[in-house]
Amino acid sequence: MLLVYVTARLRAPWCRSLKDKRSEIKRLTHKLRQTFNVSVVESGSQDIHNLLEIGIAAVAFDAAQADSITEKLYGFLESNTDAEIIGFEAEHR
Repeated sequence: MLLVYVTARLRAPWCRSLKDKRSEIKRLTHKLRQTFNVSVVESGSQDIHNLLEIGIAAVAFDAAQADSITEKLYGFLESNTDAEIIGFEAEHR
C-alpha cells in the first residue's frame, strides 16, 4: 500500500477577502471529499487572500493506482475551479 500526498497551490484573483477564500476552499474540499474519498486540508498561505494551498491524502494499492489518483486529482482541480494552478506536487510513500 502507498500513501499519496498532493500539495496543490492555486491563485484565485477574484478572492478579495479571507471570507471569499474560505468559501472557495470549503467548496473545493467538499467536492474532493465527495468525489474521491480523500482527506483534504488547507495546508498553507492561510493569510494571503488570493492564494490557496490544499493538502490531499489518499491510499493506493500500487504505484500505478497512485499515479492514476494523482492525474485524476489534477484534472478535477482544473475542471472544478476557475483558479489557476500554480503548483502541484505529488509524493508517494
